[in-house]
This record gives sequence, structure tokens and C-alpha cells, in this order.
Amino acid sequence: MSPSSGPDIFPERPAVVVGSPAAPSPPGGYRTVLRNRRFLLYEGSAILSSTGYAVYSISIPWIAYLNSGSFLVVGLVLFLELGVYALTFLIAPLVDRAADKRVIFLIGYPIQAIAAGVLAYTASRGELHLGLLLALVAILSVAWDFEWAVFQVAPRTLLSKDELFAGQGLASALGSGVQVGGYAAGASLILVSGAVGSGYLYAGLLVLATLLAALVPLRGGSATEREYTAGFVEGWRYLTTPEGRPLLQLGALGAVSGFFSAAPALLITLDANHSFANPGLAYGLLFTSFVVGGVAVDLLLGHSNPRRRVGVVIVAALSLSAFALYLTGVFPPSLPLAAAAWFFAGAGVSGYLSGSGTFLWGYVPENRLARVTSNLYVFRGAAGAVGAVVLGVLAAQIVPSSLATIVALVYGAAAVASLLLPAIRRFAF
Repeated sequence: MSPSSGPDIFPERPAVVVGSPAAPSPPGGYRTVLRNRRFLLYEGSAILSSTGYAVYSISIPWIAYLNSGSFLVVGLVLFLELGVYALTFLIAPLVDRAADKRVIFLIGYPIQAIAAGVLAYTASRGELHLGLLLALVAILSVAWDFEWAVFQVAPRTLLSKDELFAGQGLASALGSGVQVGGYAAGASLILVSGAVGSGYLYAGLLVLATLLAALVPLRGGSATEREYTAGFVEGWRYLTTPEGRPLLQLGALGAVSGFFSAAPALLITLDANHSFANPGLAYGLLFTSFVVGGVAVDLLLGHSNPRRRVGVVIVAALSLSAFALYLTGVFPPSLPLAAAAWFFAGAGVSGYLSGSGTFLWGYVPENRLARVTSNLYVFRGAAGAVGAVVLGVLAAQIVPSSLATIVALVYGAAAVASLLLPAIRRFAF
């Protein structure tokens, strides 16, 4: 989730059509982005809310189990949360219609803060019954759907096209660090307060996020359709136009690459527990290497600003992901070698996500951006949900090295698809 600026410089149609030749453009650069006060305030707000979500996401399964004693309830909570996230495409037309999208933060963050506070309070008193738990999770998840859709639009409102990669790189560097801190804080609160304290921390971070968001107007292009149904249909219709049709290839690629999107976390866990004498140390090192690899490639992309060569970035990143994930399964049990493999795996995965996501920010007309990005997420999200089930079955049946090879083959298939799909190779904005 990162920021962006300047609606007046974005024409209704992309300045560069997929595949069209274009003269090199000067990089936006980190200095320009760092001087953008609105961007920094927005990014601060987004980081606070995302850190709070990291605290919440690591704590809610434990809260559900402590208050029910049932893993079935834990499964219901996670199913409800992920199921609501998959419905973002239904919410996106409303986000595109908002004249100042800051309003969504100013409404959503306080609602989430109240829900998180109620969650913590009732859990601490033993009054968090199943119906209330599911209702609070649903409220938190629906509000997050609205906010996520705004996160997809804000970069176009706050940054110029030449600054989008730099904004993404800076957001990755800042956000990854604090989100890791959020996971650590959530884990620590589980030890200290049985995870109840995480609800209060989440609420506090959301209050701070609201205060920062209030300082950042997010006025830009808004949808012209007056009715929800017309706006919803238009979001999908855009994907059938000559301008939007190439994005269907990106959706297909997202389905392939997203099938095992949950694999890195599982493989790191399996690798740490099966290959090393000190699993805790190994997990921490390998997870950190994966995150650092992602931040490094995002910073590199921000510096080089490859907006005219996004297709090359996507092909190279998926190829690197497949090769590095394969290495994680064949390397001998050596922490330095495993850390190096996971560093490059993180670089590949993040390079693909950053390249494709930033391309959408720069290519899709601003007044359709929330709808189009949410619609395309359906491909990746649905495939990821199915892949997560398959991954769980495979993890219980085969050794980690074989699972790593299977995951690498799926990413390799995505890399081959990115080469064979003609529009992707020519992606530029």
C-alpha cells in the first residue's frame, strides 16, 4: 500500500498505450517524493493503519481460540475475514464515486477503532460470544475493504507518473519495517495479555491514522456514473475495451502466480523447522531475508523508474522467483545459503507485485482505478484461496524440498506465461 499525487497531470486515457514506443522519461526520484508533504502524511497514516492490522491479524486467531476453545471457530473467523476481502470488487464502485476519498478513511478508521476496542473489552471480561466475535470481524473486514480500495487510488492522486515507482519503493521500505514490528508487537502482547492488548493497540493506531488522514485531501478523478449498478458494470466493461483488454492478460497471470501466493510463509516455516537445530533463529533470519529482498528490489525499482519497461520487470521478477524458490528446496541446511535464497525469492515476488501494481496505478484511468484493480484482484484472490487449500494438503503429504519444487514450477509457469502473453511483454505507462 503506497501513496501517489497530482490528478491534473493524468489524462483520461493513458499517455502511453501498451506496446507503443515512447521516449525515455526522467526518473521521479526519491528527493522529489520526500519533499511531497501530502504524500508523507498519507504514507504515515497508511503505515499506522497497516501496522495496526498486522497486530490484529496475528492476534485474532488466538483471541478466537481463547474465547471459544475451538479450532472450528478459528476457522470460521479466518474464513469470514478472507471471504469479505474477496468482495472488495463490490465496494470499489462506491470508492471511485467519492469526490474526496479521504472521507472513507475518516469514517472507516474510527469505526474500526471502536470495533477493535469492543473486541478487546469483551474478550477481557469473557463476554466475547461467537455472534459478537463474528460481527466485529465482519465490521473490521468490510471497513478494510473500503480502505484497501482507496490505497489503490491514492498513488494516482498524490504522485506524478514518474514518481510512482519511487513512492512504491519508499512505502515498501517504511511499511515493511513497521509491519514486521506490528507482528512482533502482536506476538509479544499474546505473551503479556493473552492478545487482548492487541485490540486496544489496534484501536490506538487507528485513531492516530485518522488524525493524519484528516490532513491529506484525496481529491481526484471520480466516476461519472450516478447509479451504483452503472458504475459496477462500467468497471467490468472497461476490461472489454481495446484499452482495458490487455489487463485481462494481467488477470490471467495473477491467477497463475497467485495460486501459491501463500507458499513463501509456509515454506519458510517448514524450512526452519525441518532443516535447522534452532528453528526460532532460522525462522527469524529467513523471514527477515525474504522481507529485505523485497524492500531492496522495490528501492531499486524506485531509483530506476522502469515505467517504460514494466513488462521486462514482470518477466524478470517471476523468473527470479521461480529460480530462487527452487533453490530453497535443494540447498543443503546452511543458514547463509538459505538466507541468500530467500532474499532473492523475496526480491522476485516483490518485484512482480510492485511492477504489476504500479503499472495499474499509472495505466488505468483514475476515475476507474479502484474498480479495475479490485476486479483484477478477483483472479488472484480466488486462485490464492484454492491454492491455499492445495498447499495445506501437500504440506501434510510430502517433504519440504519437494513442495518447494512444486511451488517453483508454478512460478516458473507464470514466468513462461508472462513471456507468451504478448501484451504483458509490452506493458508501459
